[in-house]
Amino acid sequence: MEQIDIKDISGAILLTTLINEGCKRKFTLMKEDYIMLKFSLENPIYFKLGSYVECNFGLFEVCDLQKPAFNTNTAGYDYELRLDAYYWKWKNKIFKYTPETTGQEASWNLTAPLDVQAGIVLRNLKALGYTYKGQDFVFSIDSTVENKSQLMSYDNINILDACFEMAKKWDCECWVTENIIHFGRCESGDAVDFEIGKNVQEMSQSESRSTYATRIYAFGSTKNIPSDYRPVDETVVVNDVVQRRLMLPEGTPYIDAYPDMTTEEAVEQVVIFDEVYPRRTGIMSDVTTIEVTDKVENEDGTTTEEKWNAYRFRDTGVNFSEKYILPGQELRIRFASGLLNGLEFAVKFNPEGKPEILEDGGWNPEAQLWEIVRNEDYGRPLPGDLLFPQDGPEYVLSGWD
Repeated sequence: MEQIDIKDISGAILLTTLINEGCKRKFTLMKEDYIMLKFSLENPIYFKLGSYVECNFGLFEVCDLQKPAFNTNTAGYDYELRLDAYYWKWKNKIFKYTPETTGQEASWNLTAPLDVQAGIVLRNLKALGYTYKGQDFVFSIDSTVENKSQLMSYDNINILDACFEMAKKWDCECWVTENIIHFGRCESGDAVDFEIGKNVQEMSQSESRSTYATRIYAFGSTKNIPSDYRPVDETVVVNDVVQRRLMLPEGTPYIDAYPDMTTEEAVEQVVIFDEVYPRRTGIMSDVTTIEVTDKVENEDGTTTEEKWNAYRFRDTGVNFSEKYILPGQELRIRFASGLLNGLEFAVKFNPEGKPEILEDGGWNPEAQLWEIVRNEDYGRPLPGDLLFPQDGPEYVLSGWD
């Protein structure tokens, strides 16, 4: 009976096992591509990420950590070891626009033809040192695929899923043979329509991405992040849009679960902490109201005047200027205490348009005034008669540098 060797990342044989009953090979286009080996051992063996098998079907690697099942009858360990096709490990690596640099993009957009988008995949693989038996990866776009420019939005996506998303966008399929990433039609013979209830009983979905991670790329919020924060290398970036978020300290691009981790052991995930951003906690004082009159048009064509109070406040702990507002962003405050604790509102700075600077060069205290923009985001017009700002509550301002 045929035997198969399972080797570690260095090529040393970890186990030689028979191809037992229940072993299988499964390939579903853009869904799964793996072999499963069934065997039992008296003493367990730990198959690390990167452990691999080379057989008649090709090269397969351990891409997810797995554990055997303890057999109470034999006091041994039963394995159903899944080894995915070598390219499936790309699911453990984040797809980056500038993989050659230390800048780690959480989200980015790119309008470009398929060959340009696929070229970024090759750059990612090269930066990781990934090859197929020493050969660099290349891509092939079939003549049936129109290589036109399209907008792709990548949001914390892994390399493998990025390839599949490209295929969907260009209305084609993606598969890998040896060192070639194909975009085209993986087909032969006549087309067959599969319909649930007719010739298909059910269709299941297999996700390529796992929640398990050993390497975390941590990002904070996009709030209060200026355009010159950690600038991306313009010699590399041409026509992309990178979403700027608060990053880990310079020189710490990621956090590993343990030291001296190999490339294969690094299962990458992006974690977003939207409530972590540069902030200052202010304290409201001198809360006042002004009466606002809205004209409401009725169904019969008449108008009715609606009067309500807009709330204004000051903060003696800061001198603010219009030039501090980030381009294209709205100033907003989130209450950290008081009757409106946890609620968020847009605010207007210096609503009366007073000069910010006095003739003597000092700050004009009359300009240091804020007006809260009423909204109905919380089911009723707020601030209102029952829930309103007072002197003393803390708040956090966003939308400024």
